[in-house]
Amino acid sequence: MNSSASDRVIWRNGEFVPWADATVHVLAQSLQRGTLAFDFMSVHETADGPAIFRLEAHIERLLQSCRLEELPILYPAEALMEACAETVRRNPGCKSVKISALIASIEVELIPQDPAVAVFIAAYDSARDIMAKHQTPYPTRETLALKVEREISNRRHDILPPQAKVAANYTSPTIAKRKARAEGFDDVLLLTERGTVAEAPTSNIFVVRDGGLATPPENDVLLGITRASIIEIAGFLNLPCEEQELELTQLYAANEAFLTNTSTGVWPIERVDDVVFGDGAPGPVTKRLRAALRKISSGEEPTFRHWLHYV
Repeated sequence: MNSSASDRVIWRNGEFVPWADATVHVLAQSLQRGTLAFDFMSVHETADGPAIFRLEAHIERLLQSCRLEELPILYPAEALMEACAETVRRNPGCKSVKISALIASIEVELIPQDPAVAVFIAAYDSARDIMAKHQTPYPTRETLALKVEREISNRRHDILPPQAKVAANYTSPTIAKRKARAEGFDDVLLLTERGTVAEAPTSNIFVVRDGGLATPPENDVLLGITRASIIEIAGFLNLPCEEQELELTQLYAANEAFLTNTSTGVWPIERVDDVVFGDGAPGPVTKRLRAALRKISSGEEPTFRHWLHYV
């Protein structure tokens, strides 16, 4: 039986509390300063029960974000993994898991007097538990129209490295995306300070050229778990894949392009600015990779069974 938000529970520092009670004070340091590290995982139904996709990799990335942000999280990876699994068990019908590490103490200065890091883990169905509760419809499309953002560059290494999945890293892309939505686009494509292709605010990008794949190098982007998965799946399918700097001209000349993220897996791009890829429909390589990822996440591909953490 599926739960609803009203009866879901959230893991908070080792105990489970009702959904409505998993709160922090409005003056909490992380809320005021943006020093919250988080990670987001997908849960899939398989023949052997619910499974979290690549749980260990997500927890490793969370701990890396905490190191980059210098958040002194005390929980080891194994404890966090088991906490995520138990949270899924206690929230039937969930499709997503979000784990957050934050400084919940009320502070005056940038440097907290009480630097203790609190951890919250929520497992839920995004569509039913969150999106359906709002009056404004949530925009969803089978293919994407992206606008190249030329005023705001991707996350800067001299402020916060792109590899840190922390709240503050999403403020500028949010502003850019809101403007793009007003112009009829679905999302923005961020560039590096050098003007090369980086990523979308919450997704990595791949292009398809002559049957092979290319994606921007690790130094310029968030290290997406789905991104890493697609690179490995491409090798499994004998599809060449290179990590390299991508000029806009190379992107515009691609045969296909798609985004990758935890929520949607492989998301086809129909156009960037006014350049349409093919006839605007998902291309054959994109469809092949999307089908392979779905097969793997549902537990139907033995080669990648180790990516599933059964709960």
